[in-house]
Amino acid sequence: MGPSGAGKTTLLNVLTLRYNTDVMVTGNVSINGKIVNSNILASRLAYVQQDDKFIGTLTVKEHLIFQSQVRMDRTIPHYQRIRRVNEVISELALSKCRNTAIGIPGKIKGISGGEMKRLSFASEVLTDPPLLLCDEPTSGLDSFMAHQVVSVLKKLAAQGKTIITTLHQPSSDIFSMFDKILLLSEGRVAFSGSSEEAYNFFKSLGAPCPSNYNPADFYIQLLAIVPGKEVVCRHSVNSICDAFIESVTGKKIVNNIKQLYCTVTLTYDASQCVNVIMLRQTNHERFKA
Repeated sequence: MGPSGAGKTTLLNVLTLRYNTDVMVTGNVSINGKIVNSNILASRLAYVQQDDKFIGTLTVKEHLIFQSQVRMDRTIPHYQRIRRVNEVISELALSKCRNTAIGIPGKIKGISGGEMKRLSFASEVLTDPPLLLCDEPTSGLDSFMAHQVVSVLKKLAAQGKTIITTLHQPSSDIFSMFDKILLLSEGRVAFSGSSEEAYNFFKSLGAPCPSNYNPADFYIQLLAIVPGKEVVCRHSVNSICDAFIESVTGKKIVNNIKQLYCTVTLTYDASQCVNVIMLRQTNHERFKA
């Protein structure tokens, strides 16, 4: 999470090795302690971007059958592709609209915004990747639809997948559904850990989140760069980021980075990759071997 321009989408692009050549990136992308390239990532990772692109005249099922033909291994027989399509439709709660046209705005009435976003997930999980990255999956949705979409992601995570998603400003209900949060501002890491650890960290800085306040709103306001107050805000943000590096959680991440520099045989869960990449990217001079 983070205010606009914090670097959320850039981070996902770096993790998927799809960043623009104009962006200067240092360090490596690693999974379980092993450096990976784009070919390895392509077989293990799915990336759901903000913009949905569909053929509006196709139904939900027709779209997924088409995707199964182009995405799944060519040796997989047709009946197994159809079975996988039906499984995904059921998993992502698309059964009611399976025979409904996706739709074209202003021309063909189709599925709802929430169903369309779930269809984006369905297209990516057909090959059953262990890693799923989503860029602003709740963008443009009302609170009910947004909650449904995140509930689907939570269900996929419960099945053993690692889900990394960017969110601009989720509701308190949605915020409570996440296992770990990474707060960004001005391209730096302001916090990484559980929501309880976030509360304790900001409380130690003299800025505890009020009990009747949405934590997401509170953290975004603390990390935002307010027009007309850029100098003061940037000083505050840098102070928070520096304090996190010196915190117990921050030092633990730094130790993980130092160990990763020394050996690639250690194992880490995929969720730590975000911490490693961002800290190496923003503080590479500090941790350079």
